[in-house]
Amino acid sequence: MLTAIYYIIASAVILIALFIGALKFHIFDFKGTVAALIVGIIILVLGSLYWLILMLIFAITAQLATKFRIKEKAMQKLQEGKNGERHASNVIYAALIGIVIAAMNAAKLDGFPYFLIFGVSFASVNADTFASEIGVLDKNVYMITSFKKITPGINGGISLLGEAMALLGAFIIGIAYIILDFHGFEIVPLIVITLLGFVGCQVDSLLGSLFENRGKMSKGQVNAFSTLIAVALAFIIYI
Repeated sequence: MLTAIYYIIASAVILIALFIGALKFHIFDFKGTVAALIVGIIILVLGSLYWLILMLIFAITAQLATKFRIKEKAMQKLQEGKNGERHASNVIYAALIGIVIAAMNAAKLDGFPYFLIFGVSFASVNADTFASEIGVLDKNVYMITSFKKITPGINGGISLLGEAMALLGAFIIGIAYIILDFHGFEIVPLIVITLLGFVGCQVDSLLGSLFENRGKMSKGQVNAFSTLIAVALAFIIYI
């Protein structure tokens, strides 16, 4: 009984902190904040408190990457929103695949490590966020499909800094996952989450170059589909 009470209290505290923190630090606009709160509740119900914590770690680290040298990015008009804040559509597209995985977990479709695959979904999104928000500061950016030098900020652009940051973004989620799930160090899930998150980021760049730049896919659609590819690979690995 006490365990259940502590669980409810901890969940409520995290959700309230998510809502207040998102508004105070301008992580999202108001609609985005409400969307993030709803997503958090869904993840908590379909997954667990650990799933919610992992998503919160993604939100915090992604915001740190977004705010990194924000004034410099704003001067070049490379920032997200007016001052790095994201909208409800960003929240929905980033969390969509994770919600589906949580629903599969709740349905007790046995055979797969759903929390790990959930981690892969957010590793992919975090890798893309780190690559785009910090990698854009690299002056040597090349189109992923042609390797021609391009202006930073164009969809499909890659750089050494961006690739390193993509690995870091995915690695952060991998570390968070093994701490939450194993309460220690486990190399295999860390490698799986980090590499698949990195792969998802590369797919994002490819789709951005081939489709987003031509107006055939939106940024949110590119994000969701690249995450889906990374998650599909995770399912294949664990079949």
